[in-house]
Amino acid sequence: MLLFRSLRSGSSGNLLLLENRRRGHDTRLLIDCGIRSQRACTKILEEEVGLTSRIDGLLITHAHSDHINYAALRVVDRLGIPIYVHEQTKRDVQYRYLNPYRIPASIDLSGLEFRTFGNHPFQIDGFDITPVAIPHAPGITTHAFVIRHGRRKLLIASDFNDPEAVIPHIYNCDLIYLEANHDLDMLQAHFNPASLYHMPNPLAGLLLQHAIEQSNTEPEAIILGHLSEERNRPDLAIETVTQILNEKVYEGSSHIVAAPRHAAMEPVIIEV
Repeated sequence: MLLFRSLRSGSSGNLLLLENRRRGHDTRLLIDCGIRSQRACTKILEEEVGLTSRIDGLLITHAHSDHINYAALRVVDRLGIPIYVHEQTKRDVQYRYLNPYRIPASIDLSGLEFRTFGNHPFQIDGFDITPVAIPHAPGITTHAFVIRHGRRKLLIASDFNDPEAVIPHIYNCDLIYLEANHDLDMLQAHFNPASLYHMPNPLAGLLLQHAIEQSNTEPEAIILGHLSEERNRPDLAIETVTQILNEKVYEGSSHIVAAPRHAAMEPVIIEV
């Protein structure tokens, strides 16, 4: 079975976990690791994953510090986790966090294992992964990911502002993790120009409405992620999206939750 959990979500740090549990061999895949202190990062992984459990890879969406950073890279290096990253994002990560002029000479991070991908699908221990380029902040290469295992399909899409980029990939998903960053009224009251590079609640709802209308089945789970602390609330994001879905297509079988900012969510289980 597949288990998906958001361990942290939001501008203070993003960390997702996807597991394939099967007899004799489990696969554990992290998606982003933007925890900004080594102690906190280690603590979360120890409590939620287990430091004695093998982590088969870290998949990075883009180089912003709430998705990957120097402290997290130190922990990843210490645990020996291979890093799967787009070739341009690797260069961004190295420039931002591994610049030899910024790292003390006593610290050796040469053991970090980067495995780069381009624009084509690739595999990580039974997961078929398709990177999807999505528009985010200027100069920041960013990807969503379609992840398949057997007949199951998941979409992880965060930190973008144009739904057109993911529309071809959002149909017939069993699980959708989708950014619902801000409420438009709260953004007006507490304006932040950086929010313009993120998905607002109504647009997330319309994207999900379109996906369900054009799919053969509804997703088993919809997870709204990367909610702004000052410009959104979990109940508001869920209410806005649900109202939009109820207008046309939603039958109530999908489970809609908002990923907590500072805590791990309950696992979503998908039978394979």
